[in-house]
Amino acid sequence: MESTIHVVFCSDGNYIEYLATSLASVYHNNLTNDVHFHVFSYDVSEDQLVKVRSQPGNISVYKIEDADLEKYDGQSSLAHINKSTYIRLLVPRLLPEDVTRFVYLDVDTLCFSSLAALSAVDIDNTVCAVVTDNSQEINRKNSQRIGMTDARYFNAGFLYINRRAWLAHDVERKTQDILRERKGQLKYLDQDALNIVLENKVVFIDKKWNLLYTLLNDEQRQDFIYHPESIPVIMHFTGGRKPWYREHRGTGQHLYLFYRNFTAWRDAPLRSYSGRMRTTDYRVYARDAFKKGQVVEGLRYYAGYIRKKLAK
Repeated sequence: MESTIHVVFCSDGNYIEYLATSLASVYHNNLTNDVHFHVFSYDVSEDQLVKVRSQPGNISVYKIEDADLEKYDGQSSLAHINKSTYIRLLVPRLLPEDVTRFVYLDVDTLCFSSLAALSAVDIDNTVCAVVTDNSQEINRKNSQRIGMTDARYFNAGFLYINRRAWLAHDVERKTQDILRERKGQLKYLDQDALNIVLENKVVFIDKKWNLLYTLLNDEQRQDFIYHPESIPVIMHFTGGRKPWYREHRGTGQHLYLFYRNFTAWRDAPLRSYSGRMRTTDYRVYARDAFKKGQVVEGLRYYAGYIRKKLAK
């Protein structure tokens, strides 16, 4: 059993700041563990990579060339998804030979405790350990949508991967084949494709390893950090409304800013979500503002909701 915990992140230049923050959260909650970070970068400037390397921790950086990802051009129509998300498919082939197991994390995750317990998860005879994506009913619908027989559907933002098994099952090529053959048919792109390819080749583990923020109600989102029993190992800020946007106020943003303080981006202003906001976003922000008694702000968001609604 490897004593080193290998943790992989992937990003392009637009998301490298968020990668750095997620990496900082893993580092500071695993100070007694031997953690080796592997950062796979695509279209990231050298100045940005210098900032990442300046963080504490054992960090290796790998550059992905455009040719490696050109086959994924035009796959996604979702505003918060770009082709750098497909780097995770390449990672098992590109990691150093001595890495036999590793944790892959999306950049919109925060770590709140040690990863050491993963060593007790047996993936010797499977490709990877995963966490279910949503409620049992939604997972069943997602599995049916893509033609799976297993009603369990996993979220690919956390993967604990048996590298040799991944390579032996030729997961990268099979996933690429499905993306090509079913282009325009897969709602969640490589996540859907991975669920198809890895059906019956994964082990499902506790949701604390990849707890989806969108599954929490408003009260839980604000209070989870104050109750030890509800604090996950990994919190995953799924969806378009990320804590790094200044409009996304609350506990999630406070925690994000805390860990960002340990990065070279600590003094950078938060970006605005306004240019990406969808009809549902305006409605959610209006509702939240009204609940907090922020009438003027609520009316402003509600007006945006009406404009978007009428523009359809």
